[in-house]
Amino acid sequence: MNSAHRLSFGRLHSKAPQLLFMCLTLALLTGCAAFKQPSEQEKQTVHELTSNMRTWALGRGLIDLPANWSGGGDVKLYYGLGADHASVEVRVLGEGVTRERFDTAIRERASRIAAVKNDEMNDIPMLVSARVDTPQSAMLQYYMRKTQRQTFVHELHLLVDDAYVMLRADSFKGNTAPVEARLSKLSKEIFKIAPEKAGAGFALGPIVIRSHHDQEIASFEFSPPASDISLEIYINALSPSQTKSIKTRTEEGARVFLAGDYENLRTKKITLAGMSAEESLIGFSDDTHRQLLFGAENYREDPSLSRPSMNFRMSAGGMKAEPIGPDEPEDLVRWTLPEFANKGYELPLWQQPASPEPVNPSLTDYEAMAVWDAILKSVRIRYGAVAPRPDPEANSRGPSVKEAVESKRILHEFIASVENASHAPGRGSAGATGMRSPCVSNEL
Repeated sequence: MNSAHRLSFGRLHSKAPQLLFMCLTLALLTGCAAFKQPSEQEKQTVHELTSNMRTWALGRGLIDLPANWSGGGDVKLYYGLGADHASVEVRVLGEGVTRERFDTAIRERASRIAAVKNDEMNDIPMLVSARVDTPQSAMLQYYMRKTQRQTFVHELHLLVDDAYVMLRADSFKGNTAPVEARLSKLSKEIFKIAPEKAGAGFALGPIVIRSHHDQEIASFEFSPPASDISLEIYINALSPSQTKSIKTRTEEGARVFLAGDYENLRTKKITLAGMSAEESLIGFSDDTHRQLLFGAENYREDPSLSRPSMNFRMSAGGMKAEPIGPDEPEDLVRWTLPEFANKGYELPLWQQPASPEPVNPSLTDYEAMAVWDAILKSVRIRYGAVAPRPDPEANSRGPSVKEAVESKRILHEFIASVENASHAPGRGSAGATGMRSPCVSNEL
């Protein structure tokens, strides 16, 4: 190496620490630019949403949501896992329902179903029967569809304290008795609870279902009032975990539906309800509005009722829900009517108002991500949420009539033998007087 080369190398070597410092500084500045610090207003919004959260019972777990959010869900319970399984759908139609509103809703529901004729069965009403079992329960049976087949839907409507609960199941080939018996038994296993005291069972909003079933699949939806924000939760107790990560599936969907035009806000592994999970948060825009789509799901190798598959989706932006008047009562009938009976609710197309324009998210990216984080971190499985199944072999049963008669005969023979022994020679004073042990009675 000549002297010029040695001089050049020496100068470069001496400046290496300075170059390294400049590169690190540039990287830090670039990072600060990419991750903008939240404003004071954003911090205040997050504080208001997450400092006063309400606990909801969620399946076998609990979840905390901003205090002004509301919602509910439904669950399908499966009895047996083979092809001959039976199932019952459970929905909470309303809370704070009075007896008068409950009765009115039942009458409206029955009349709307009965008003439709089964033109495959000589125009008889679709409603087969309606009976009131107690002031807090009523059973409806109607044809599943307009057909000659003996395929029916059975609905048991319950008022559990002030919660309006509907149980629904199907029967086939006219085999109705087992279905109604199952609904009747399940109705005695549903209780109104406070979330923190839900204990064992599947919790659905204000109620807990303490049924011994084999599988449960549920969906929930929550949102603030009149908002563009929506949180959807899907629970499947025994479903195996996805083989593809949520990041991969989100990217595949984005390429198809968004033509790849989206922004990856965050993707990382997290913990959800004490189980390994992953999240994928994206944002995208078109010519009219911006929208946020957040997703998370857990992964587990040992599915069970206490380790269910949990899938969370939160969206912000897009369509905004209409406000509900403070004096407008909650509808208890319309949205769960069978399809053939819901005619007359919707206005003709030419009378319907124009669809509202989509809106931008009401939360900034930072606010939405902070609320999302607070919600997911709050999800936990309740202690003792799954009660052990009773052992059928351990169930004690009373004796049959034949067994009771035989037991009585044996007891009388024993009493007689004791009395004879008491009169035998050489017995004590008790035997001489004919006194009987106070522990023996022949009144059986």
